[in-house]
Amino acid sequence: MVEFLMAAFIFAIGLLGLLALQTGAVAQATAGRGRVTASYIANLILQQAQTEGQYFYYAKASVITANPAFTPVFTIAPGTAVATTPFGGFNVDGVQVTGPTGANVANLATLVPDANKRNPVFQANWIRRAYQGTAPVSSNQTQEFVVNIAWVEGTQNKFLSVSRNIRY
Repeated sequence: MVEFLMAAFIFAIGLLGLLALQTGAVAQATAGRGRVTASYIANLILQQAQTEGQYFYYAKASVITANPAFTPVFTIAPGTAVATTPFGGFNVDGVQVTGPTGANVANLATLVPDANKRNPVFQANWIRRAYQGTAPVSSNQTQEFVVNIAWVEGTQNKFLSVSRNIRY
């Protein structure tokens, strides 16, 4: 009987170890998903800036015309710095649910059918750095764009910053 109790005790300790391992694995997976989603959002915004920059670059060279016309966001006043500018809020799946002012985006119910996923989890903002020294004279002007993503994971504030040089 004593041997059986000792074996049961050792088995119970092993099961508690596995439970702790499982809990840690779930926490790490959740943290990993947050980092991956934040990286996805940052790269999505940088791709939008790069697309607008390429359009602006070719439009400036009179290679293309604006059809349909669009309102520039990133290429206004090229060469100058742009201070931290809100971009909007994104849900847990990386879908933009609020605009720069905090108002819901248009067609939110269509974009996010699940009402539980319409709240922003990630907040994004962007910065454009000024030229260092004298602005380049060539047509290959580039500036650094930085996208910052902030979110709360448990009780901790998390941040991710991604930058890219974009020609326009």
